[in-house]
Amino acid sequence: MTTGRALRAAGIALSAMLACAATPAAGWAQDVVCDQGDLEVRALEFRGNATLSDNELALSVATTRTAFFRRTLRIALGQKRCLDRDNLPRDVLSLISFYRERGFYQAHVDTLVQAIGSDGVRVVFTIDEGPPTIVRSYEVEGLEGVPDSAGLVNRRRLRAGDRFDFSLLRADVDSVRRRLRDAGYYHVEVLTPAYDRDSLVADVVLTIIPGKPTVFGEPQIDVVPLDDHEQQLATPVARRVLGIVPGSPYSDRAVIAAQRALFQLGTYRHVDVTVPDEIQPPGDSIVVLRVRLTEGYMRQLDSEFGWATLDCGRVRMVYTDRSWLGTARRLELTGQASKIGYGEPLAGEVTRNLCDFNRQSPLFADSAFSSKLHYYLGAAIRQPRLLGTQWVPTLSLYSQRRGEYRAFLRTTYGGLDVSAVREIDQRTPLRLGYVVEYGSTEADNAALCALFNRCTPDEQTDLTQLATLGVASVSIARSRTDNPLAPNRGSVIRGEVRTSASRLLGTSPNLFFNKATADVARYFPFGWRNVLALRLRMGIVEGVGGDRSFVPTQERLYAGGATSVRGFQQNELGSLVYIAGSEGIDTIPNTDTTFWMRVSDHPDSLPRVERTVPLGGNTLIVANIDYRIRDPFFLPDVLQYSFFLDAGEVWTRTSSDANLGFSGLKWTPGVGVRAFTPVGPVQVNVGYNNYAREPGPLYFNPDVNTLHCVSPLNTIDLRRNAANELEQVDPTAVCPGSFRPQRPRRFLQRLTFTFSVGSEF
Repeated sequence: MTTGRALRAAGIALSAMLACAATPAAGWAQDVVCDQGDLEVRALEFRGNATLSDNELALSVATTRTAFFRRTLRIALGQKRCLDRDNLPRDVLSLISFYRERGFYQAHVDTLVQAIGSDGVRVVFTIDEGPPTIVRSYEVEGLEGVPDSAGLVNRRRLRAGDRFDFSLLRADVDSVRRRLRDAGYYHVEVLTPAYDRDSLVADVVLTIIPGKPTVFGEPQIDVVPLDDHEQQLATPVARRVLGIVPGSPYSDRAVIAAQRALFQLGTYRHVDVTVPDEIQPPGDSIVVLRVRLTEGYMRQLDSEFGWATLDCGRVRMVYTDRSWLGTARRLELTGQASKIGYGEPLAGEVTRNLCDFNRQSPLFADSAFSSKLHYYLGAAIRQPRLLGTQWVPTLSLYSQRRGEYRAFLRTTYGGLDVSAVREIDQRTPLRLGYVVEYGSTEADNAALCALFNRCTPDEQTDLTQLATLGVASVSIARSRTDNPLAPNRGSVIRGEVRTSASRLLGTSPNLFFNKATADVARYFPFGWRNVLALRLRMGIVEGVGGDRSFVPTQERLYAGGATSVRGFQQNELGSLVYIAGSEGIDTIPNTDTTFWMRVSDHPDSLPRVERTVPLGGNTLIVANIDYRIRDPFFLPDVLQYSFFLDAGEVWTRTSSDANLGFSGLKWTPGVGVRAFTPVGPVQVNVGYNNYAREPGPLYFNPDVNTLHCVSPLNTIDLRRNAANELEQVDPTAVCPGSFRPQRPRRFLQRLTFTFSVGSEF
């Protein structure tokens, strides 16, 4: 017993010493103002440190070297820092304490100051780490009678056989305390860990006093209304949203979830959920929460106006009632429109000239799908805590027209979206959804012919006619980053599964499909405020039913552009269909009544391609590597430069394909500059693309209703009918994908410029 008390006393004394010595820089900061005659610190070195890195040790001392450009190039960029000899003994003590906290109790540190020129010095800390203290045993006491005590203390970071590390031991203490409080032990205490380190081994004993199991009492709720306003949301409604049931076991997680639920209402400017000592006597088995709420405005109108290269003019307006009908239900009315000034009916000759820059803008290249106004009109009602659970359901009714650049135009005359979201962990929402739409999808005739072998007007009309599409989905996202717009560390994981493959979902039989996508991003600090960002995105979609190759155009996978593979323009990675001008097309007689139309395959005689049509695919892989560097010269808080390498591919696999196509990935390096603005990061990228465009079918489109294959070596017979119109003798004949656009010859032709607002990934 005496030995145990002595060990605990030693542990208390040592932990107090370490707490004071672990952060010495907070107590004495280096004087960064250099006075006349002061010596500049041009180098800071650590010698003899085999276990701990230079960066770790540099953070534990007050002595700091001058900024990089000033000390290397001798130019006045960055902070000049000078030697304060009074700090050197303190830095030695700080390093010794830092080593002892990590198990090196026999570490010794000395200093050396070397002259560099007449006004500079090199500060060297010479370190003898000595042997580390090893954890011989690690015991946890005091959990007798606690259910699942083994599960409460598992996953400890410090283990027997490891080098002793006091920071890991503190993390274990915090973890055990948190798990016990989540198990209902509000009054848990963890005594200061005791350990013996005199013989370079540590026998660690963690003593826990769990206290009584506790339950929630009736919460005390105080509401502060707006000035000159009565209380707008009734207290019983707030109590229901809080979700704390008197008599249920206490849990820190439940308290956090309750506070989050009140915040998400948006009705309160301030939410404070605490357990005051005056209403919680020590050892009491009932925990009473005090909830203080400060009301805000219940109604809000937001508007957004702007212009974008793919949208021309755009506008968005949202009216929000956060207490619809006096309850906590949230009503949102949303209206938005894009292609304003270019798409009918809000277009004129003047506005179109402003938007398309004399037929040089992306809008003109996408004129087939941008000539109509894109819009969204919808109403959504959100109910907090469905039937007292953690699920938050939302019901939406809407009508919209939207498109994918140069790929399709989807018009939904009426849609119903029912979803429910629940936080299954911190910043990890799970969403269940069902959406049913009545509408149609327009796609380029060339795409319908090349993708689905629907080449005649009747077949294409049948494919794009009005139909009902019902889709059930499950998605999950897990965010563990330090900043949602400009992360420096952490990870983001997203996944979604969608299906329409059942009549019970209200889907027309020819629109059955299954789809899955996944997205993983990881961020690592890499030097001074620099970040290494990695992202992998994968997706697959399969048609279901009689024609298994058919996938609705709006559900196909596309890649390329500012947030994907930046060496390709929007959606242009993967298979393409080409539309040629009228020049360079030869008519070759075959019989007395039939002939062929095709272009030369000679590289010097290729026709001019008026536009390309991306086909997308049913399989997608995109990988991105970004090294993001903060501007070291002028605006480090505003500008960031990036060097990136993107890779990806989109293709259409058949059931007989076993190869996922990794060997065919397209790799495009590039550079970018990002500016952090109030609306989010704005970035301009330049990607280098040395690849020839994908070979594909080449069509001639003399008018909106006619499409003729003119690929090199084309042998599809054409003839003139009684109305002197061209028609294909065999309507099922497939246009060969034998057209190969010319490879870019000049360096500037291989550069792809992209622009984006918001985080790339």
